[in-house]
Amino acid sequence: DLNIFVRTASKYDDVQLLKLPNLNLILGFHWVCLADPNDHHNVIYCAPDKIPEYSSNQVHDSFRAFRSQSLNMSIVLETVPGSDQFNNCPILLLYGSTLRWIESLKLILSEHSLTLVTTDDGLTHRAKAEWSIVYMNSELADSEIWLKSALQDESEFETSRLQPIEKTYCLSVAKVSYGREAVLPNQSIADRIKDTPTHRLVVYDLRGAWTKSNRNVALALFDTFMKTTRMKKNLSTEALKGFRKDTNTTPMKKRGADPTSTPPNNAVQSIQAASAVQDTPSPISKLQSGHAANMLQQLIAEVDNNSIVYSDDLSAVSRQQHLQGVQACQGDDVIHKNWQISLVNAQVLLKGCETNGYIILSAAKAEILQRAHRPAWKDRTLVSKTTWTGLLECMQYYATVNAGENDPNENIMWLTVDNIQEKESAEISEPSEVPNMVGSGVSVGAVVSDTVGPSTSRQLQRIVSRCKCEFYYASYGDISVDPEGIGEIPSPPQEDVSLWDSRESGVDAFTLMHYDLDVCTNSLQYGMLLDIINNLLLYVEPHRKEALEKLARMRFQLQLHSVEDQRRPIQEKQTIVRNTINKLRRLEKDTYMLNKALDDDPDDKDLRVELERLERLMHDCKMNLNAQSEELDMMISCYKETQLLANSRMATTRSDKPLTIVRANEICFKHAQWRLTEADGQIGIADLVLSNFLYTKNSKSDDSVEHLLELGYLRMTNLLPNEIYKEILCPTEIQFDMPIEHKKVLRIFCREKPPVGGISVKEHFEINLVPLTIGLTKKFYNTMMKFCFPERDTEVLDYNDRASEDGDSELQKSKKGKSKKSRDSNFYVHIDDVEKMKERAEKNKLFVFTKIPEVPVKVSYKGNKEKNLEDLRDVSIVIPTLEYHNMTWTWLDLLIAIRNDTKKVILSQAIKQKLQIKRNTGTSEDSSAPQEEDKAKMLLGSRH
Repeated sequence: DLNIFVRTASKYDDVQLLKLPNLNLILGFHWVCLADPNDHHNVIYCAPDKIPEYSSNQVHDSFRAFRSQSLNMSIVLETVPGSDQFNNCPILLLYGSTLRWIESLKLILSEHSLTLVTTDDGLTHRAKAEWSIVYMNSELADSEIWLKSALQDESEFETSRLQPIEKTYCLSVAKVSYGREAVLPNQSIADRIKDTPTHRLVVYDLRGAWTKSNRNVALALFDTFMKTTRMKKNLSTEALKGFRKDTNTTPMKKRGADPTSTPPNNAVQSIQAASAVQDTPSPISKLQSGHAANMLQQLIAEVDNNSIVYSDDLSAVSRQQHLQGVQACQGDDVIHKNWQISLVNAQVLLKGCETNGYIILSAAKAEILQRAHRPAWKDRTLVSKTTWTGLLECMQYYATVNAGENDPNENIMWLTVDNIQEKESAEISEPSEVPNMVGSGVSVGAVVSDTVGPSTSRQLQRIVSRCKCEFYYASYGDISVDPEGIGEIPSPPQEDVSLWDSRESGVDAFTLMHYDLDVCTNSLQYGMLLDIINNLLLYVEPHRKEALEKLARMRFQLQLHSVEDQRRPIQEKQTIVRNTINKLRRLEKDTYMLNKALDDDPDDKDLRVELERLERLMHDCKMNLNAQSEELDMMISCYKETQLLANSRMATTRSDKPLTIVRANEICFKHAQWRLTEADGQIGIADLVLSNFLYTKNSKSDDSVEHLLELGYLRMTNLLPNEIYKEILCPTEIQFDMPIEHKKVLRIFCREKPPVGGISVKEHFEINLVPLTIGLTKKFYNTMMKFCFPERDTEVLDYNDRASEDGDSELQKSKKGKSKKSRDSNFYVHIDDVEKMKERAEKNKLFVFTKIPEVPVKVSYKGNKEKNLEDLRDVSIVIPTLEYHNMTWTWLDLLIAIRNDTKKVILSQAIKQKLQIKRNTGTSEDSSAPQEEDKAKMLLGSRH
């Protein structure tokens, strides 16, 4: 056994840092030379007058064939499992004090020196050897990672040590291979750039689980690490220096003085940028002026000779070219490949909190590549550029068919290699030979079971068939690069005087691309997807929610104070935190001394009582330190926000900082087909087809955000038997002369401004729709409501909708108001002004300009009965243009306003189409003909 103990003067003194039981340690040394290294005793000495002919033109060395060129060293650590699996597994214990001790030890071990005494004895000595690692390879086989946590909430300290330990499965790998190749100084740049990455990581048969328990443990570890890092940063001298800088009018994140940077131009001078740069040239611009002039002349020549026509093509190729993440990652400015990560037959399990089933994501092959590029220009500064590209091939989603019981994590039905990898299918001459069956072997909807034939065992269904996914991420550094260390300096971008053809440079961009998605889900699997997205992927820890609420509360508190009054409390809080840390270190040393005394006298009861008292004090001190550190972090964060906001306002006022895009996120897929099925996963309910989906989110330098969602095509088909309408939703036939931009079915645009007083500002919100054709039946409506909301009754929903339309909503509001008043009277909690400000800011949003242009809709509806007055057949309805200005609403208020405004027009138009009432322009206004409202009351009742 190999045991390593750490001696630190703290509570965790003499802790077992590492334990490797039944260890076999093998060290292998292989000297690489021209001859056999084991035959070095066969060296033949030569006299000076007997030198061989091949040594006539060089210095003779009898040991040349046996001098080592390099050394191949292998280290093998192998642990043999014993009878007791728990006591014979490798153990690594890391505490906070242990990590701090290792960090200090690292600094000590990194300081070393070697003194060589020069000798001048007239003899020729051997040249000094320079050792460097050319290639290193490490392998890890058959490893598992389990997470352990104590099953406790906010409990007392006495019971915290007696809680049971929960052990959950997290990760396992069949084999991990890591290789590192050094870049030699004498290697040419062309050989470094391409092909060979510095770090290569290959993972075989990765199996991971992301569940509720694993999520809680991972978030707790990450939160502890981040708290420690933030506390060190907040207590450092750099934090105080930042405050002193902020007292001036200079921004906090100040670019370093760079000889390559040019003074910023205002709006008027931007048109004359070329002449301004020539007036005050920098050293680099002098070097590149000739190259830039040649490129400009070449571009002018191309414009004169080549005819280029811009086309609004929505094909996949043109769409990829306009995505910022793809464009930034596909440049030819790569210096070298840094990381190449490969995953072979990987699968990850996702299990929600509210549903019993689980979903498994698998990919036969995944390639992730990180590359370092030549420095790029960003905001007139030369910064570093790094890109990440990823490709996931044969990507699939599997989900359990039935809810069943909540199986423990140890009994996971993992996928076999046959179900992960892509199978080679035989050639088929005609498409009609392919069986259009949901449950076929490799298509979407196929069922994977651990037994053959019908059984009650677990079954997995393929809900997303084999598809390909790509992602691109480009990031630019915030610190300027030293031009002296760059071999070739790129020329700065020319000022763009065009108002239309402008593209941002140096933007952090992320792009996610799917090509063809074939999805098949039942109601349970749809609920599992929503559960996983809400509770696992978009989950926010409750403590983090409380911290965000405290942060919002402190923002409003700081709005009531001046800037000068904010520095002194921060400095006082820093002093309190430092004193608390010193107190904790003193308690740890006292605990260390008591443990030493207990080792000498284990039966002393007074020492044990004193030790328990010290442990209580340490526990209370840690809780107090965490609370004070969080409060200090919030104070510093709010103070920095106020300084940045003041600086950005001043920069905007002086117009010395133009508005640019800081970050861009893009999600795109070309085609998606989604089949909604019954509970068995085989019988279809509806087919939904989506094409050319694109979502972009651009964050601007003034904290504004622009959202854009575009959808090229949409169609929903009814698969229920004996239905009169098969096309539920589709765009109306688009004529050639229709003024529809880019032939997009849906376009949603939203521009958000920075919050004012904590209230989100929607400066521009617009929804554009093409003419739609809707064919709906009551049976399909009830089926879809049951699919989306299986726990709710559709009849109750229908009754509630009618009641709200009939005016009973006022009665419900009065009941809700009475119940709310009774609750407030029973459980009265005083709410101060700051809390009211925070609550109103969270709920309300300021819609400065909202517009929904006119949309023609053709509606068909069939009720449950044979003949109904409610039935409609190809009724043409025009939804009018809706505009709202400067309204402080919630999202629900906006939807209610849209519903109420459209219902009036739609109802009158539907009655006209139903009763074939035509407006007669020749009759007078005092005609005795019944009015439209009277006819509607006679035929449809007072409710309508």
